[in-house]
Amino acid sequence: MKLVVAIIQPQQLPAVKQSLFDAQIKHLTATNVLGTAPEGAEVRSFRGIAHEVSLFQKVRLEVMLKEEMVDRAVDAIVRGGQDSGGFGIVYVTDIHDVVVVRTGERGERAVQ
Repeated sequence: MKLVVAIIQPQQLPAVKQSLFDAQIKHLTATNVLGTAPEGAEVRSFRGIAHEVSLFQKVRLEVMLKEEMVDRAVDAIVRGGQDSGGFGIVYVTDIHDVVVVRTGERGERAVQ
């Protein structure tokens, strides 16, 4: 089992989500997060006062999958991300165990 995590721009979410759905990956979690940008801080004006902004809004997508579906998910995220701006990062990590609270199912049977 693997956890695929993608950090993308908020405006990319609809295209990435649709790309995942098109790849028959329909279970995901999306969270609003803050993160830095490669360009560093920006100076923005709010009510006439300049502020340095170093954390920007981003979306963190998490998809837990069986091993054989990981490449399909990563390809779908990259395709959707490139079609909607090309920003973001995807990483994959191992999951040692998972338990469905409602049914008590564990491991591979708990992951779709």
